[in-house]
Amino acid sequence: MVESTTAGSGPGLTGWLVVMAEHTLFAGFGRMLVLLLLLAPLPGVAQQGEARWITDRFEVTMRTGKSTKQSIVRMLPSGARVELLETDEDAGYSLVRTPSGAEGWVLNRYLVTAPPARVRLPEVEQRLARSEARRRELEQQKQALEQQLRESQARISALERSEAKLQKELDKIRQLSANVIQIDEQNDLLRERLGETERTLTDLQLENQRLASRSNREWFIVGAGVLVFGMLLGLILPRIRWRKKSSWSDF
Repeated sequence: MVESTTAGSGPGLTGWLVVMAEHTLFAGFGRMLVLLLLLAPLPGVAQQGEARWITDRFEVTMRTGKSTKQSIVRMLPSGARVELLETDEDAGYSLVRTPSGAEGWVLNRYLVTAPPARVRLPEVEQRLARSEARRRELEQQKQALEQQLRESQARISALERSEAKLQKELDKIRQLSANVIQIDEQNDLLRERLGETERTLTDLQLENQRLASRSNREWFIVGAGVLVFGMLLGLILPRIRWRKKSSWSDF
């Protein structure tokens, strides 16, 4: 009796054990599934031909029918991609096809509309690696640009110092040029004064020569007059003396 009961209840017990095992496995990844469901897009109306992925579990059973009593076609690994053929919301199962062509029914709760974290992780890691490489490249470019900026600023500072120095030299040249112009003007004025002085000196020399010539003539005339007067006196005085002697002899 016990054996018959056991035998008669065998398929139901087996199905119950499979369901319990599936629920036990599912409970171990409950939090991960909740996180994936939050990250995954909201489910819409299921359509045939859409892509689905096996949720983030170790393995999921794909059966020949819409219950755990149906035989298992195969075990689908976590992250396996399948094609959605049909969905039965009441039974909670979906008919899917694997890339190899095998078809079977899988519980809806094990299907997600986006690749699970385990599948996306390598892609995310690759994207992260590319982003990190790009970040390092941008950092190197940034450092190179900063170095170029520092060099440009140094050149600008050097050019500004050179410009200031040249400006000082230009101001000095302008000042010297102004001084040269002033000196030239002073030289012209001095040359004019020198010319006037030379002309005055020439006039004075000529006047002096005229005065000297006049003085010589006057002295010559005076000397000649004195000489003539002396000669006259020399002629007159002897006669006066002779007359006096004659007059004295008459007495």
